[in-house]
Amino acid sequence: MATLATDDSNIIDGQEINLRLVVYPILAIIVIVVGGLSIYYYQQNQRDIAEATARTALLKAQTPEELVKVADEFPKTDQATLALLKAADDSFAKLDYAASIKDYQRIIGTVGTDPLLRDSAQLGLASSLEASSKVDDAIATYYEVANRGSKTPYAPFAYNALYKIYVQRGDTINQRKVLTEEATLDPDSSFVKQAQQDLKLLDAGSINLPAATAKP
Repeated sequence: MATLATDDSNIIDGQEINLRLVVYPILAIIVIVVGGLSIYYYQQNQRDIAEATARTALLKAQTPEELVKVADEFPKTDQATLALLKAADDSFAKLDYAASIKDYQRIIGTVGTDPLLRDSAQLGLASSLEASSKVDDAIATYYEVANRGSKTPYAPFAYNALYKIYVQRGDTINQRKVLTEEATLDPDSSFVKQAQQDLKLLDAGSINLPAATAKP
């Protein structure tokens, strides 16, 4: 009987050890998952609060300087990017190209900026450079968006801007180049449709075609 009692005790002890090996890791995983979710939801809530507060400040801002201040106070938010875009656009409208270039470059250089907002800023930067008579720099900047092709909806607009520059320069070789590349993009785009028409005219022998007039 003593032997049986000893064996039963060993079996119980073995079961307890096996349960620990199974239960403890599961509990540890649960703790990690719950803790991770708690942190995630807390951070998400903080981001939502920051975005909402920044949005309120953005709506109140009236000048480029006030808009830049919003971006400074609420970094790493989408509203900060929108504030800088509006500041840059307003400065451009006031012919303050140095300020618009600075704000557009700040957007482009910010890590984590939404790709579409970055493309929009690149086009703004290119326009500001072009208006500042830095045409070669503008061409290079337009190409950064144009070369993204179907990955961005702004590529046709960038090609259209390049085409206008080359028309002004009387550069038919590059006119044909950008029109050919643009013509392969979104067939529903008004810029692409215009490019296809202009390419046919260019191939037919027309030189220095009028610049495309489609609106973004």
